[in-house]
Amino acid sequence: MVDGRRVRISLKTRDLQRAARRLTEMEDRLSGKPRKTIIDAVSAFHGQHENNGIETKRRYKRVLRYFVEFCGSYPLTYVDQADVEAMDSYAVTRNTLRSWNKDVELLVQLFEFCRDRGWTTKNPARALRIPKLEAIDVVPYTRDEVVKIIAACDGIGRNSYERRRARAMTLVMRYAGLRISDVVTLSREHIKGRRLEKRAVKNKKLIRVELPSAVMETLDLLPPPKAAAEDNKRFFYSDTTGLRTLVKAAWRTMNAVFKRSGVVGAHPHRFRHTLASELLGKGGSIEELAGILGDSSATISRYYAKWTPEYQSRQDALIRTIHGTNLAQAEEQASN
Repeated sequence: MVDGRRVRISLKTRDLQRAARRLTEMEDRLSGKPRKTIIDAVSAFHGQHENNGIETKRRYKRVLRYFVEFCGSYPLTYVDQADVEAMDSYAVTRNTLRSWNKDVELLVQLFEFCRDRGWTTKNPARALRIPKLEAIDVVPYTRDEVVKIIAACDGIGRNSYERRRARAMTLVMRYAGLRISDVVTLSREHIKGRRLEKRAVKNKKLIRVELPSAVMETLDLLPPPKAAAEDNKRFFYSDTTGLRTLVKAAWRTMNAVFKRSGVVGAHPHRFRHTLASELLGKGGSIEELAGILGDSSATISRYYAKWTPEYQSRQDALIRTIHGTNLAQAEEQASN
């Protein structure tokens, strides 16, 4: 009964709990409580994350665009109409992608956002299964591989400017551990004496790292970017060029360098892992490394704390302080 009027509508389910949820939603609709469309909810969600990094916002818009398109064809109009069956149907169209686990996390976040605002009473995305993917272990470069990559910079491009730019980009990634998005946006204003200080494009965290003389000299000798305005402050590209275009251009340059170097599996992000492994091997802490790379301690521990011979030596030395033995002597005695 609603306002003295009897309502007869099938709940289309034999499950008692599901029927109770649908009954609550139906009562809300019949009582005149305003409902939120999925399109409006997604728009509000984007507005809530307007201060995120450019790449993060682009990923959110891409993933949720697919979801909105699915809802239009399912059809689902309102947020409170989304249920587990609908999410299962959406999963069939998307769960073969390697990014599916990230998609699920974003959908859970979206429905929590909607539930907190009273637009729905449930979060059907929590029922989606996230497949266990085999971790991709990024291997740091060896010293010989770094030498080959730096040497390859002198053999690419059509002129000396392209070769100088490739060398400068490589050295900045090698000794500062910058992401490629931070390299292409590197400005002369970010250099304070011998120190590089800038906000990371991805997470807005402050990066502070001292640069060696070789990197400083390379940046000082680098000519201004071609076709850039006289007041352009960036080292590698024009201030007016969009980030996505800059990153693509940098990838083309670095791919040419990697191909000429002959290093198997080379890519820009391996420089970041290389620096992290070296710092940990030299005794740096997770917290110190997080400050240098502009990341959280949890991210550093999860993705960048790799095994290296230097790191193992430090662990062995730490163990010896506890049990009072010398590993080398113990191995020699065992072999005899």
